[in-house]
Amino acid sequence: MLLQKIRRRWKLSTQITFTFALILFATLILIGAAMTAGVYYLFYHQAERAIEISVERTTQKSAELETVDENFFNLGAVMPSVIFRVTDETGAVVLESNPYFWANEKSRTLLRKDPPFWSNKNYTLLETPNSLFYYRELPLKIGGREYHFHFFRTITFEKKFIVRLLWTLFALGLAGLALALWMGHLLGRKVLSPLAQVTETAQEISAGSLDRRLKVEEAGDEVHELSVTFNKMLDRIEASFVQQQKFIADASHELRTPITVIRGYVDLLESYGSADAEILAESTAAIKNSTQNMQYLVENLLFLARADQGTQPVNKIPLELCDVLSAAVNSFKNPRIEFTCDAPSEFTGDAGLLEKMFAAFIDNALTFSTGKVIVRAKNLENNIAVEISDSGIGIAPENLGRIFDRFFKVDAARTNSDDDKISAGLGLSVARFIADRHGIKISVASELGRGTTFTLTIPR
Repeated sequence: MLLQKIRRRWKLSTQITFTFALILFATLILIGAAMTAGVYYLFYHQAERAIEISVERTTQKSAELETVDENFFNLGAVMPSVIFRVTDETGAVVLESNPYFWANEKSRTLLRKDPPFWSNKNYTLLETPNSLFYYRELPLKIGGREYHFHFFRTITFEKKFIVRLLWTLFALGLAGLALALWMGHLLGRKVLSPLAQVTETAQEISAGSLDRRLKVEEAGDEVHELSVTFNKMLDRIEASFVQQQKFIADASHELRTPITVIRGYVDLLESYGSADAEILAESTAAIKNSTQNMQYLVENLLFLARADQGTQPVNKIPLELCDVLSAAVNSFKNPRIEFTCDAPSEFTGDAGLLEKMFAAFIDNALTFSTGKVIVRAKNLENNIAVEISDSGIGIAPENLGRIFDRFFKVDAARTNSDDDKISAGLGLSVARFIADRHGIKISVASELGRGTTFTLTIPR
C-alpha cells in the first residue's frame, strides 16, 4: 500500500531516482557487510592460527622438559605475537611472558558470553571496551606435575581497524547515496525528457492541430521507439479523423438530397392538394422513392458503423451457394439478370450477409448498364468462383482503386440505371467488409464503354 501511494504521488523521474539510489545504497551496504565479515574472519583466523601453532609447539616441547622454568623461553615454542602464562595446580603463576597482563581472576570476568559466529568455538574471547583477546587454555603434565598453559593473542588493533572500516564504509555509502540521487536526478531528467515532450505534444493536440508530431532522434533506444510509435498513432488518428469528417460530410450530403426531394413534393402537394391527379401521383411516387433511398442509405450507414466498432455479428452456418445466389437475384425481380449456377457446393457463411454482398454487386451492375447482367457460379479446383458481369459504362483505370471507398461514385449523369434509385456509394464498401469476414477474394476487370466483371473467389 505504501509503495502504491508513493507511486501515485511521485513523478516517474523521482521514482527512478530513488529506486536507483536505494539499490546502490543497499548494494554498498551488502558489500560493506560482506567485506567486514571477511576481514573479521581473516583477523580471527590469524589469531587462532598463531595460538594453534603455539599450542602444537608447546605440546611437542613439553616432552623434553622435566619442570617449567625460565629455560622455557629459550625453546621458541610460543609465537612472538602470543602472550602466555603458566600456572600450577594451585593456580599460582609459575611463568609468564608479560607480567603486566591481567591476572587469571580478572581474565575470567572479561569472558565474552556470546562470541561471533566466525570465531572458533574451542577458543574464548576476552573483551573490554578498548581491547579484545583470543584465549585458549592447555593443561599439560610435566615432570609429574600438572601445569596449565594460558595463551592470549590480541586482536585489539584489528577491532579498531574494523570499527574505522565500518564507519568509512557507512560514510562512503551516504556519499554514494547522495551521488546516486544527484546523478539519478540528472539522468532521469535526460532520459525522460522525451516523455515530457510526449505529454506536452499530447496536451497541445486538438481537432484543429492533429498535424503536430514529436521530434524523433535517431537513438535507437526505447524512447526512440516510443516517439516513432506515438507519431504513427497520431498519423492513424489524423487519418481516422479526416475520414470521419469526410464520412459525416458525405452522409449529410446524401441524406440532404432525399429530404430536399420529399420536402419539395410536400410543398407541391400543399399548394395543389389532391385536385390534380397527375401531380398527386408524381409526388407520391417521388416521396416513396426518396424514402426508400434514405432507408437504404441509413441501413448501410448503420451497418458500416457496427463494422467499424467490431459489433456487426457474423453467424456462419453450412450453406448451399446456389440457394444464396438465387435469393439475391430474385430480390431484384429484374428480367435483365441472367443467372446460372454450375457450382452446387456447400460452404460456411452468414446467409443474410452473403445475400446482401451478392445483391450489392448485382445492384452495381444494374445501375451502370442497360443491357444484360450475367451472374454465374462455377467450381474451381479448390474454390468456387462467382462472376457478375455487365456491358455498361465500365470503370476508368484511375478509379479502380477507389470503387470500394465509402461514398465514392461516378458522375450520376453517366449511369444507365432504368429505375429512380440513386447510388450513395456505400454498397461496395459493405460488400467488401462482408467478403473480408468470409475470406472471399475480390478481383475486378473493367474497360471503359465495354463493361465490368467482378469475380468473387469463395473458399470451400
